Amino acid sequence: MKIANTKFKKAIIISLAVIILAVVLVILFISPITKYLVEKYDEKYTGRQITMSWAYVNPFTGYVYFSNYKIYEEKSDSIALSGAGLSGNFKTLKILSGNYEINELAFDHPIWFISQDKKDFNFMSFIKALTPKNPDTTKSPSSFNILKIKIKNGEFHYLQKE
Repeated sequence: MKIANTKFKKAIIISLAVIILAVVLVILFISPITKYLVEKYDEKYTGRQITMSWAYVNPFTGYVYFSNYKIYEEKSDSIALSGAGLSGNFKTLKILSGNYEINELAFDHPIWFISQDKKDFNFMSFIKALTPKNPDTTKSPSSFNILKIKIKNGEFHYLQKE
């Protein structure tokens, strides 16, 4: 009986150690994984290519930072928005309920090229890509809020094509 009890304790300790190790590895590698996922699925979800030097994600505080980011025009190699840094503070508990809330979105030295062709702006395709095609009206809707936007030393260039 004592041998079975010892084996059971050993199995529990090994299982807990494996789970703790897995959690630690995910936390250590969440930033490079985030960079990889953003750059891999950028065009699928936003319609635009997105690149960055590196990303930092803290899942406990909800802080995200992208260094030297570039967001390109739709189906083009021209840069629409770039900057030294882009950071955001998310409410992590609200994400679980489908409410995406960014407390603060901060742009560090952004350079944004805005162009207008008749009534359409170049960023409208980005908004359309994020809008659901066939929203499910039976589900409770998700919400997306940005409470505060900070811009440090930004440049905005406007081009009217008409």
